[in-house]
Amino acid sequence: MIPSAPLAALAAPSLGWVFLLLATAGVLGPLCTARFRSPPRWVWGLLLAAALLAFRWPLLWVPHQQNPDESQLIAGAITLRYDPVFWRSVDGGTAGPLDFYPLLPAAWGDGIASYPIARLIGLATVLGTILFAGEALNLLVRLTVARAVVLPAVAFHALTTHPDFTHYSTELMPSLLLAAAGWLIARQVQSPSSARLWLIALLLGAAPWAKPQAMPLAGLLWLLTFAQNFRATPRPSWMPLIAGALLPALACFGLAASTGQIEHLITPLFLNNFYYVRFNAGYFSWAQTTALQWQNVLLDGYLGLWLTGAFAFALFALARAFRAPAAHRRLAALAALLLFAGVICALGPRRPTPHHLHFLMLPVIWATGAALALALRDSPVRPAGARPPPSTLLIVALFLLFALAPQFVWRARQPAGPAAFHHLTAAPAQLQLAALIRRLSAPGEPLAIWGWRSSLYVESGRPQATRQAHTETQIYPGPLQPYYLRRYIEDFQASNPPVFIDAVGPGNFAFTDLRRAHESFSPLRAAITARYTYIATLGGVRLYARNDRLSLLDRVAAP
Repeated sequence: MIPSAPLAALAAPSLGWVFLLLATAGVLGPLCTARFRSPPRWVWGLLLAAALLAFRWPLLWVPHQQNPDESQLIAGAITLRYDPVFWRSVDGGTAGPLDFYPLLPAAWGDGIASYPIARLIGLATVLGTILFAGEALNLLVRLTVARAVVLPAVAFHALTTHPDFTHYSTELMPSLLLAAAGWLIARQVQSPSSARLWLIALLLGAAPWAKPQAMPLAGLLWLLTFAQNFRATPRPSWMPLIAGALLPALACFGLAASTGQIEHLITPLFLNNFYYVRFNAGYFSWAQTTALQWQNVLLDGYLGLWLTGAFAFALFALARAFRAPAAHRRLAALAALLLFAGVICALGPRRPTPHHLHFLMLPVIWATGAALALALRDSPVRPAGARPPPSTLLIVALFLLFALAPQFVWRARQPAGPAAFHHLTAAPAQLQLAALIRRLSAPGEPLAIWGWRSSLYVESGRPQATRQAHTETQIYPGPLQPYYLRRYIEDFQASNPPVFIDAVGPGNFAFTDLRRAHESFSPLRAAITARYTYIATLGGVRLYARNDRLSLLDRVAAP
């Protein structure tokens, strides 16, 4: 178990300021004097990692979910621990297997200890995305640009306390895959390699299998690589790009086919994601999503300050673009295309929550890097040991003033942000429910839930009895509802869970209408009536135990 109140963690954000300011000095120092050397790559990476970890440290230990998706993802990982075949044991909904398998270390956590492990994995993906994005810019432009533009991104991820940005979300892993592919593409521009093309294509082909919504960015990067390969090589080879991109799909379909799960791959991942958007065309449309996400940007503060500052600086850079080198103008045009693809990924219909904006982070770093390169068009590359021209320092300082300094000021005016989250605890009813589930079932035995209370899988440490961690597709009418209802009862009968939870009714997340409770689905109602006994209602959640488990518990009187 983890301590419920690690008070020593509250000093960590103060240490984070030291690392952030040292990183800022590592960017500006070499521009002020030739005697100040840029930190080596490993020192730079450690500074960024230390800054992120120090500011996030208190939030890692929050002893409950920060977002319902956080519990859903960890619950899937716990389930994969006992049955590692995706689609047979887990349906990720709008997320694919590559979002769940990296969370397997969290599946070995003891109850709420899974949360900090998952958050650390998420923080590692954020760091990797930022470092890969910076290294790509370092190859295409120069070190000054690369390190300056990642500072606002690091500051945002370090300083934000918005729960949607501090948990392991479904957008983080595909962003890391895309960032790694972008770095390899930049290396490919410098020195073409057939082996590298295979790896680029493999990463781009894998990204949609973490999150299908990553496809616009992955597809555009693939097309740009295809075009670059055609332009740079007298006899270009198409096999690495085509076959490499198809390998992840072949692996996933091969796994599903060999385990008899083709229907359960195609229906949830393809058909349901299509209907998820099209069946509710007027619900969170492009316009509605954009308006809601703008409100989310303003609510967080740090993201709004970063994006607004970056946009203001980009306007300044465009005013200087006509005298910039042609290579930098081409880079800016490509970055604008990638930013547009990122907007499609982040703001598509039915993507109204802040964590969808993670898809903007990588293209924003690339776009601001291209903008800074445009603005530095009359600042020559510094010979070894020479002092850079004053314009370089002024322009970089102006960029940091726009995109970084406002975030520092905003955080300085809100010093208690992490502490406010740190002192929250799980609701007593939630703790009682988790304790009852543990008492009525053994480790490895499944838990069945009707409704949306995925946190109980995590806090009890029990795998899912059904492929989905919640029953949104079973409760809401839609073209695929019969499939999901049939699959739910089949999974329920096959797993024979010792404990059943009905999380529908007042006080619950998403489903508060008791008319949608498990009694509304007659096959499930019959199974519960025949083999289960009602134990208690806690926090609006009804708990039932299989009849053969009643001896493990003195029955709690019904309220």
